[in-house]
This record gives sequence, structure tokens and C-alpha cells, in this order.
Amino acid sequence: MERLGIIGGTFDPIHLAHLYIAEQAKKTLELDKIIFIPAGSQPLKINKKVTEASLRFSMVKKAIEGRKCFEVSDYEIKKEGMSYTFETLEHFSKVGREIYFITGADCLMNLGKWKGVERIFQLCKLVVFTRPGYNYESLLKHKDYIEKKYMGKIIILNLTELDISSTDIREAISLGEDINKLLPKKVIEIIKEKNLYGGIK
Repeated sequence: MERLGIIGGTFDPIHLAHLYIAEQAKKTLELDKIIFIPAGSQPLKINKKVTEASLRFSMVKKAIEGRKCFEVSDYEIKKEGMSYTFETLEHFSKVGREIYFITGADCLMNLGKWKGVERIFQLCKLVVFTRPGYNYESLLKHKDYIEKKYMGKIIILNLTELDISSTDIREAISLGEDINKLLPKKVIEIIKEKNLYGGIK
């Protein structure tokens, strides 16, 4: 049985915390492979300004370059219309494969707003990593509630909390602050070359 991890996200930009989470998930859950899937059109972020998909894809591709068992997929970027998690899981689902969908505590707390939650749990085990600002005990209580409501399986990854966010990085770049310790070097090169987020000073 192949054990596949899937990490979806806007990745605007992908940063070192994303890579840390992927590496810890792979090790802890003994995954064979992890696929990063940059988001296409997201129904819950429809009014949010997002960097061009091809650039976000390029940043992910460069960030995972040389990392064994990490891949990136343009499935959601090329898909027409809105991107729903259950459809992405259906696309990657096949006989002999066990899927682990890796997401953050914020997504677990808002899972009731997602489309096709029952189908998501039919297709995968949901892996939720802790994030700064979310109480661990409250997270466990909500996990139990969601598991009972949707008859699903949720795994909590209680990781060292790296207080890094793409939003903060974009703001730091616009303010001319040092982001060298937050991003892979090759991602920084793309941001400089394309003058993203106001440009690195």
C-alpha cells in the first residue's frame, strides 16, 4: 500500500515552515511521497488577491528541488472552475494508495464550511498540524467533534510551532525587512527576479 501525503495551499510564497511540516509528516506517518498542490481558484478565498499561479508553482518547484520523495502538481492550477479538496482527492485516489491530506489547525476549525466533507473523509485521513494561536486542548475537542459528526479519521501533528506565515513574509518584503531565514534561497531568487510583493530591497 502506497502512503501518499498531499499538502494543498496558496503557497504565496512557499516558506521554510511548509517544508518543515512536510518533512515531519513524512517521517512521523512513514509516507512514501508528498505532493504539494498550489491552489487554483479557492471558494473561501475568492476575493483575495493572489500571485499568478505559474509563479507560485515555480516557487514550490524550486523550494523542493533535490528533496527526495517531494513532488509538485499543477492539477488545481490547470483545473477549470473552483478547486474543491474532495475533487482533488478523487483525482489522486486509486487502488493500492492510502492518502493523508495535510492541513493546518485553522482549516480544521473551519472544516464545516468546506464542500463535500463526508467525501473527504471517505478518501483520506486528515492530518492537522498545530499552528501558533490555536489552543491545543480546544483543537483536540474540535477534532473529536468533527470525527463523530463525519465518521472520519483525524491525526494531529503536534509540531514545534514555527511562527512563519506567507502573509507576514509578503508584508516584510514590502517593508524591506530581511527574509533570508524564512524562505529557501531559490524562492528568494524568484521573488527578486520577478519583483514580487513589492520587491526585495
